[in-house]
Amino acid sequence: MSDSEPLVLRSPANPTVRRLIRLRDNRTRRREKRLLVDGWRETLQAIDAGLELVGLYLPESSPTDPKDHDSGDRSRHDRDLSATPLPANQETANHDPRVRIVIEKAKTSQTIRVVSDTIMARIAYGESPRGVVSEFVQPDHSLDDLTLPANALLLVLDSLEKPGNIGAVFRCADAAGVDAVILSGGGSDIYNPNAIRSSLGTVFQIPTAVGSESEVARYLSDHKIRPLAARVESSNELWATDFSGSIAVIVGNEAQGLGSRWQRDGDGNTIAGVRIPMFGKVDSLNVSVSAAVVLFEARRHRARS
Repeated sequence: MSDSEPLVLRSPANPTVRRLIRLRDNRTRRREKRLLVDGWRETLQAIDAGLELVGLYLPESSPTDPKDHDSGDRSRHDRDLSATPLPANQETANHDPRVRIVIEKAKTSQTIRVVSDTIMARIAYGESPRGVVSEFVQPDHSLDDLTLPANALLLVLDSLEKPGNIGAVFRCADAAGVDAVILSGGGSDIYNPNAIRSSLGTVFQIPTAVGSESEVARYLSDHKIRPLAARVESSNELWATDFSGSIAVIVGNEAQGLGSRWQRDGDGNTIAGVRIPMFGKVDSLNVSVSAAVVLFEARRHRARS
């Protein structure tokens, strides 16, 4: 390979490639505090949210200007490129401002790397790679780092398990203008590829924190945020619920709902429930639909009060 050609990562045994493949596992992501993002839109969302970009991986068939690469003395396994490649195999990519913004950001941080199409298929998620895979430092999600406005509207996700549902809930929360999403009870992985994809990248845009049920309950009480638990057995119908002030709508696991969880707040007071009236034969909705219904009713109520 001459110095006028860009380095292309081709071997599955390459340390970088092996590490990226391992990052598809939730436990590895949490241990290494890294996450992978597929697609230009989602990558730009992560960049806009301030996440630290540490790698932008483009397929070999994509770069259109590979000659202006970094010819320094770094390892030929991991040498960065300073070219401005664009995904030529996507008809509209050359005219998509999102692509150019991402490329310029990656050039600035010297994080662009080219991989063979075979390797891209290995490190990308799903059967149809989406033109780019990006690697970011996983942000901290401490409750103490949340900055909330007065009369905040929060959404608490308790023990949600399905990544597609998590992503859909974030998308609804973004549409409803939620100030923060808090995940409690464990099991939730907002950086699962399905969660990122179904959220359209909104998992990066909404302030997010993670804590145990007791930690979250204590946080809400300390910050004078009134919890409202979405329960199918509640006698309090959605339309009769007071959504004023700082509130946190709590939705539960896809299969079990909240069950016996979230009965009392951090001060030992009973948590009020809220029920969506059901007029058909089914007695429950998908968790993302339930969250959307409650949040938009809360938004309507708050706009009128």
